[in-house]
Amino acid sequence: MSRSLRMAVFLCCFQAVAISLLAISTLAAEQVVSEGVLGRGETWETPWRAIDSRVEGPTVVVVAGLHGNEPAGYRAAEQIKYWPIAAGKLVVLPRVNRLGLAANTRWAPEFRNDRARRDLNRNFPTSDRDEVLTPVCQAVWKFVQEQKPEWVFDLHEGFDFHRLNSKSVGSSVIAFPAEAEFASLLCREVNADVAVDRQFDLLAKSGPVRGSLARACGERLAAKSFILETTFKSQPVSLRARQHRRMVSTAFLQIGLIDSDCTDRLAPASAPGVTRIALFDDAGANEAKVLKVIDDRPDSIVCHVGGVDMKPQVLEQFDVVVFPGGSGSKQGAAIGAKRRGHVRDFAERGGGVVGICAGAYLCSSHYTWSLDLMNAAVFNKSFEIPGKGRKSMWFRGPATDVDVEVTSRGATVLGVKGLSSVRYQNGPILSPGDDPDLPTFEPLAFFRSENGIYEPQKNTMIDTPAVVAAQYGLGRVLAISPHFESTKGREAVVRSAIEHVRRRGDQKR
Repeated sequence: MSRSLRMAVFLCCFQAVAISLLAISTLAAEQVVSEGVLGRGETWETPWRAIDSRVEGPTVVVVAGLHGNEPAGYRAAEQIKYWPIAAGKLVVLPRVNRLGLAANTRWAPEFRNDRARRDLNRNFPTSDRDEVLTPVCQAVWKFVQEQKPEWVFDLHEGFDFHRLNSKSVGSSVIAFPAEAEFASLLCREVNADVAVDRQFDLLAKSGPVRGSLARACGERLAAKSFILETTFKSQPVSLRARQHRRMVSTAFLQIGLIDSDCTDRLAPASAPGVTRIALFDDAGANEAKVLKVIDDRPDSIVCHVGGVDMKPQVLEQFDVVVFPGGSGSKQGAAIGAKRRGHVRDFAERGGGVVGICAGAYLCSSHYTWSLDLMNAAVFNKSFEIPGKGRKSMWFRGPATDVDVEVTSRGATVLGVKGLSSVRYQNGPILSPGDDPDLPTFEPLAFFRSENGIYEPQKNTMIDTPAVVAAQYGLGRVLAISPHFESTKGREAVVRSAIEHVRRRGDQKR
């Protein structure tokens, strides 16, 4: 064999070995995701999720839901647990007081009459007590100890803004004195877009409260521990969860756990059989009853979103956006003209939109604040009513039940057949609009009875569309005037509507 041939063979073998070593190195560096449940089978069982980057870095524990009436913390933690970490290990326990969260009560329900044990965030070891007071906290404490965390972040909410009411720790970062400088950075970052009277304060004179998990982690495990508090007074969950994400993302960037800002990361990557739903909860939205029928299901992930979230980098994480009842004009204003365009772009690219009552007004093309997703006008003429002055006809009186008949096509989409009585509260009376460039809607159900309080409203609702659908670009839009989610036995219609419009990567529209 000639020298040149031997050299060529050597180079080929070297390249093959190098490629193999690179493949092994890449495989070794792949993240390892693990999930489990503490106390499986117990009434208090609580889930956890861990991501090990396989790259040297800190171990960080994020805990939420110790208090059941503080939903934004656990909502944020459920989002944070999917963040792509660049180094170290992330462990998340998003809903420790699972039963309390379900009941919307601060206490652990099974200990609600036991003053010493009902507050789970007073159950952990103290400087003069080794005992952990409840089974769920015993399991959490053992689990956290096993992680050997260097950093711990516990997400909470206060009932008022601390700077306005010193009795509440709402909108604050609570830290040990040694971590005051780091905590002040979190305050500065989250305060960048917070009104002065609602800004976050640093509380670092004495550290987290006695008996709390954060204090126990600081005193017993030498972890740098923080309690992050938002405020649930007069603020939607979407805003509070975003504030939690911003503080946690700032912290993670500082300690090297992530290499880019994750504040706008709300939902995980698409997965078969799982629909990612963005539920609008900003000004003008009454989302509670819709949330009740779509939340905590294995086939869906629900995230609260506000007007600020109506932008491409957030919307692209979802399959469907749901706009609930309330006030269409307030929802439209909260979104704003530019971001309403982003919603249209989302639908154009294949995203689904469901509007219910106020959300159905929003889907129309009738108002300056409409999303313009279908060529639909709304019956809102104004008439002079004797003794009452000039009144707009969109308002038809208090909530009542009306007869709604589903078409044969509607039965396929909505999952219900025939005529039924459905809750109604001033949803839009739709008719074709005057913009031929917008999609024509298809009626899926009709009103067969009506309500009204003024004579000009008589016979204006019967036989008009109650549910309509339209194709917008690659996406689907479904507008529902009445409230199936508030009608016993018809709640699943909302889930069927979401399933109908959801983004399908494998299906041409």
